[in-house]
Amino acid sequence: MLNIALEAANTASKYLLKGFYEAGTFTRKIDNTIVTATDLKVENVIREVLQARTPHIPILGEEFGTNIEGEFSTGWIIDPIDGTRAFLYGVPLFSTLIAYVESGIPLVGVISFSAIDSIYYASLGNGCWSKKGDLAPKRICTQIKKTKKLGEAVVSISGIHSTNFDNREGNKAYNLSNVVNSAQDMVFINDCYQHLMVAAGRIDCAIDTLMKPWDIAAILPCLTEAGVYYANINGNKTNVINGGSLVSASSSELLDELIVALNS
Repeated sequence: MLNIALEAANTASKYLLKGFYEAGTFTRKIDNTIVTATDLKVENVIREVLQARTPHIPILGEEFGTNIEGEFSTGWIIDPIDGTRAFLYGVPLFSTLIAYVESGIPLVGVISFSAIDSIYYASLGNGCWSKKGDLAPKRICTQIKKTKKLGEAVVSISGIHSTNFDNREGNKAYNLSNVVNSAQDMVFINDCYQHLMVAAGRIDCAIDTLMKPWDIAAILPCLTEAGVYYANINGNKTNVINGGSLVSASSSELLDELIVALNS
C-alpha cells in the first residue's frame, strides 16, 4: 500500500506545480473553505491511480467524498491540497496527503510537498522517512534529551482560528494566550508541516484546532513511527482521526501540559 500511495503522490506532483505557479482564482464551498481547480484535478489524478491499483478498495477524498454509507473505516483517504490558502497565496508549504486506513486505524501515510521537492512517508512498523529530491531517504524520529516543560518548548500553531484570538470558527475558543505566555517560543507553521517538524525534532509541539479526517489520517502513521505523542485538542488519544483537531508533542508530559493550557 505504501508504494501505491507514493506512486499516486508522485503522479499528482506535476499537476500541483503547474497549478501553483498559475494559481489565482478559487471558489468557496458550503463550509466556507476554499477550493481551486487544481484541488479537483489532483484528487481525480490520485483517484485514478488508486482505482487502477486497488479497484475494490473504497476512497474518501476531501473534494469528492465517498460512496460508502455510514462511517468510513477502511480504505484510502485523500487530501489533494492540504493548505489551499498557502497554495493560493504563494506559500510553498502546501502538501498532498494520502493515507490507507483499516478499521479506523491509519496504517500508511504519505505527505508530499511538491513545491519544495520533499516527501515524508510511513507505514506502521517500518519507520518514518523523509526524502528530498534525488537524495537517499532519511529516517526521522524525535530526539529527546530530557522531558521539557512548556516553558522550555518551541510551539507552533497553524492559525488563530478557534482560539481566544479569533472565535468565529469552531465550537470553542481555546486559550492560545496561555500557550503564548508560557512557551519559550511561538511560531506559525503551515498545516501538516508543523507536525512533521515535531517528528524531525526541530520544534517541540504543534497545534491544529480544526481538522477533518483527510487532514489527519496521513499524519498519524508518520507521528507514530517517529515517536511523537499526539491527541485531539481536548486530550482524547483514541480515534484521533475523527477527533476534529490535532496536537502533537515530543513527550507525553509536554502533550498533557499543552492540552491543559489550551483548555484552561
